[in-house]
Amino acid sequence: MEIDSNYSLQSVDVFEKFKTQLQRDFELCGFLDIAPKLSSNNLEHVFNEVLKSVLTIEKKDSSSIQNLLYRIDITELQIKKEASSHPEKNFQQILAELIIKRILQKVILKQQYSK
Repeated sequence: MEIDSNYSLQSVDVFEKFKTQLQRDFELCGFLDIAPKLSSNNLEHVFNEVLKSVLTIEKKDSSSIQNLLYRIDITELQIKKEASSHPEKNFQQILAELIIKRILQKVILKQQYSK
């Protein structure tokens, strides 16, 4: 899994804010019970947990994933771009990675502008 090296879940502060934002976005879409359960800031663990949640949502109601992507602010163009750049990844893997990247971006931007 690739995540831009500028993003870091190693910082305890960033990781806690990331978890909070992730929970909030899932909860606001009615997926609190499906939200990823993060027990470690290991990127592979985070990716696997987000992927499990995406797969569960898709199984329950495939149209609901659109609400989550809209809430998190992931566009169709971003998905298409990522899919064409990484044809070896399946759709759910792409979504999980984009969700992580976007939420990390939100957290980091909030931190930068709150200083």
